[in-house]
Amino acid sequence: METNYKDFVQKTLKEIPERTRKVMVRRFGLEKKEKGETLEAIGKSYGITRERVRQIERDGFKRIKKIINSSNLKKDFEKIKNVFERKMKQFGGVKKEEELISELNLFQSKNQALFVLNLIDGFKREKADNYFHAFWYSDPKQATLAKKIVAEFIEAFKQRKEPDSVDNVFKEFAEKEKINKDTFFSYLEISKQISKSIDGKKIGLVNFAEINPKTVKDKIILILNKNKEPLHFREITDLIFSLNKDLEKRDNRSFNLHPQTVHNELIRGCDFVLVGRGLYALKDWGYNPGKVKDIIESVLKNSSEPLSKEQIIEEVLKQRMVKKSTVFLGLQDKKTFDKNEQGKYKIREA
Repeated sequence: METNYKDFVQKTLKEIPERTRKVMVRRFGLEKKEKGETLEAIGKSYGITRERVRQIERDGFKRIKKIINSSNLKKDFEKIKNVFERKMKQFGGVKKEEELISELNLFQSKNQALFVLNLIDGFKREKADNYFHAFWYSDPKQATLAKKIVAEFIEAFKQRKEPDSVDNVFKEFAEKEKINKDTFFSYLEISKQISKSIDGKKIGLVNFAEINPKTVKDKIILILNKNKEPLHFREITDLIFSLNKDLEKRDNRSFNLHPQTVHNELIRGCDFVLVGRGLYALKDWGYNPGKVKDIIESVLKNSSEPLSKEQIIEEVLKQRMVKKSTVFLGLQDKKTFDKNEQGKYKIREA
């Protein structure tokens, strides 16, 4: 487009009274990439009330709209407005503020984008609270529908207690409302209680460990379940470092990790089983804890008759990623195992 979005904001501010301009600039942080100031802070600096600052702000927007409609800025503004309206329509008339601004990336800063959004008639902003992120909507009915879908989702997943794939969730919750995928997930993302997994494949409540892994244990379980087979502790550590980087981008916060912390959790955690040299698996996968000798004992105890060396090795290798010779070496413990005349083994009787 030919429109110079980056200069548009400054041009709109040129024709309004100086104090009004300064209030608008400070409220939206338009001169620096900083947070806008509160009504109270601006009011104190001018010796006026918060309500008076609010009036000045409202008056400023009225003046700017008149200036736009009576100048060559009108064509530029219509182009900008059309871009925002198309984007809002794509997402069913409701979009999380941060995502809306990020999707378009038209201006020098988030503050400029917020300023322009306030100039668009029909666009309304809902402030962030304990349950919702700040979001914009162009249709009150769609905003109400978005909150309804969010409430239904939260109630359902409180009962399920685990996330589900985004495809399954879309089919279940969006089908009856007859809305598309972009719209459905735009509605869900306004909620502070709902999030997608780091790979974007699942969705659930933010307190689910698979969605928002907080502890080292959570992250190890997540990585092993994703890999679906045992991993070396060094590889698990590397994958946690990578996971933390993705979480930092998603959640805008940093994570500290010492490699020894991961190893300690694997050693001490009852959810993990050492199945080979440095290799760990989840106990939930059916692996039993203990040394190779312990596994041999378990195999023989569960058998109704003595077993050959080959039979024992076959069963032990289902539980441990070790060499056959390691299993055979374990069988040499004559205090624990007895070999009969047929060359088969059983547990020695006390």
